[in-house]
Amino acid sequence: MKNWLLTILCAVLCFAATTETYAQSGPPAPSTGAWVIIDTNYTVGSSLIGQTKARITYKNNTSTLVTGLQFRVFYDKTAFTGATVAAVTPASNEVLSYVTDATNGFITITLVYTGSSSTWSLAQGETFEITFTHATNSTFQALTAISNLTWSPTTGNSFPQLLAKQDGTDGTLSQHNYGGIFLRPSLNYHGTFTNVTGSGSKNIVVQLQQRPKTGGTWTTIKMDTTAVSGAFAFNDVVVDTTYFNARLYVKGDTLTVGNTISTADAAKVNQYVLGQATPLGFDYYAADVNSDNTISITDAYGIYGRLAGRFTAWPNSTMDVKFFTASEYATINGSSTNYTSSIAGTTDITFNIVAGQPDSVTFYVLGKGDANGTGFHMARMVPIQIVNPNNAPNHIIDATTQYDNASTLETIEVNMPTLSVDAGNLVTVPIKVLTGGTQVSALQLAMKYNPGLLEFKSLSAEAGVAHWLSFVNPSDGTIEWGAADFTTTHPLSNGETAINVQFKALVPKDQWNMSPLYVTRKFAGINNTLKDLNITPTDGIIQVLIVNPGFGNQTLENKLLTVKLAPNPTRGEVFVTFNVLEDAMVNLTFRDNFGNPVATVVNQFMPAGTYTYSTNLGHVADGIYYAMLTSGKKVATAKELVYK
Repeated sequence: MKNWLLTILCAVLCFAATTETYAQSGPPAPSTGAWVIIDTNYTVGSSLIGQTKARITYKNNTSTLVTGLQFRVFYDKTAFTGATVAAVTPASNEVLSYVTDATNGFITITLVYTGSSSTWSLAQGETFEITFTHATNSTFQALTAISNLTWSPTTGNSFPQLLAKQDGTDGTLSQHNYGGIFLRPSLNYHGTFTNVTGSGSKNIVVQLQQRPKTGGTWTTIKMDTTAVSGAFAFNDVVVDTTYFNARLYVKGDTLTVGNTISTADAAKVNQYVLGQATPLGFDYYAADVNSDNTISITDAYGIYGRLAGRFTAWPNSTMDVKFFTASEYATINGSSTNYTSSIAGTTDITFNIVAGQPDSVTFYVLGKGDANGTGFHMARMVPIQIVNPNNAPNHIIDATTQYDNASTLETIEVNMPTLSVDAGNLVTVPIKVLTGGTQVSALQLAMKYNPGLLEFKSLSAEAGVAHWLSFVNPSDGTIEWGAADFTTTHPLSNGETAINVQFKALVPKDQWNMSPLYVTRKFAGINNTLKDLNITPTDGIIQVLIVNPGFGNQTLENKLLTVKLAPNPTRGEVFVTFNVLEDAMVNLTFRDNFGNPVATVVNQFMPAGTYTYSTNLGHVADGIYYAMLTSGKKVATAKELVYK
């Protein structure tokens, strides 16, 4: 027994002495056999180095003793001008040879054992290291991609991939490619745009730009838009920072106040002027819309002028949006000192990304005129889906303003009745507020009417609102009214009528196939603080729909806008033919009786013309569904019966 163990031990030691060993690494063999293997990914070297390395792995999971290899591998000849090959672990009894064909982009490699051992076999692992030489920086950096390392030539240049056995005969050498993808140097960078009021600043377009270190023009390679949280991110963007400088760029001079300002902001400015409120920190910036470093009644007038359409921009070339760095924010925020003359902020941001610095940045955003602290782009117009299509011609259509922080705001309703009129009659639309006990000192709304159905006659303030400072801007089928109680002595209470809007009906109501009146912008401010109030939509109706009774193919018109359905009824597939009157955003959606979308056919910008699309309603339950076509501000519908 003892002699048997010694024999086994001697055999193991002798084998170890006659077999070359390297680290067992590299990707696995896909199956039984002898393999040369291209790995999944290879990291491209920087332009500063000018080289990229890629390793080829050899694996043999058979009992065959292998003493030689020959194979050919193909590479991107545009990206790489040449290549050299070396053994990962050189051995004195192995001869490695190679020939690089730079014209055709391939390397022919051989490896042979030169020793005398009859038990020797090539060790497994990462065996060959190829060093590729980059093309010139100008050529290399202009590449949008680098072709993968591969065993297969694009055309010709095939080569017998073989191995040599210990007995001197040929063997099969298999090739496997896990990808051979060249991963270029990339950049990861993220950040946040935060309103000076503390909320996230959304819808800011951030550009990632690069420029050769040798000079030239900055070019945009990636863009991202901030989310509701104000966050943006650039992940794994191909940028070789040894060749390029990189920066963030925000073109702030293209940003507008949007829904940021309202009459509540003008009233807040007036409170500062009267000494009823004390400005702090960024209040000086928001309230000073003409940038003369003081807060005066002129600033309140400027806000009213912007709302009323008198001004399209702030005086003195003041930009709508200002950005501040984190250090500037720390100095200004909450301070009783007016820093407007010493810390101006910036409109266009250029922020250089420097190696070794943190990979994130925070900027603070202020919307000029936002005296009550809504926050840039916090308010937004939200389409509320229709509840009952059959009642649409009878209702005022309400597109309400909502806030991303609505849960933190007090809520009121601006209430408007349904309409019922005859041709030639005057129509008075009373607009009142349902406050639930909240006192309102600023109110603003815009109504768009159909000039073919209604003619605007007058607008009059009621009760305490008659004492408010107000504006009226009737133009192009839109009436925008706003007012604020600068004295804070005549607030609106629950159920009180604010204004009456009077129209003349031009067409009998039974000839309407759409509502003639749309509410577009609505804002309100609470008494004393004049903070924004969240406003619930009236009746939850936003779209104009008309539904013809019965089944069969139908055409419904909103003036000349049409939508046709076939077959009708359907067991699944339905063809929708519709026309687009003018270049516009078009949305075509099937909805159930509750207004819930069940299928979207089109949602894109389309030129004027007639179109036919198909969709399948086989996934919905039996019943009646409405095809709602919205083209610009025009809407048409048709009814489809689905049965199976």
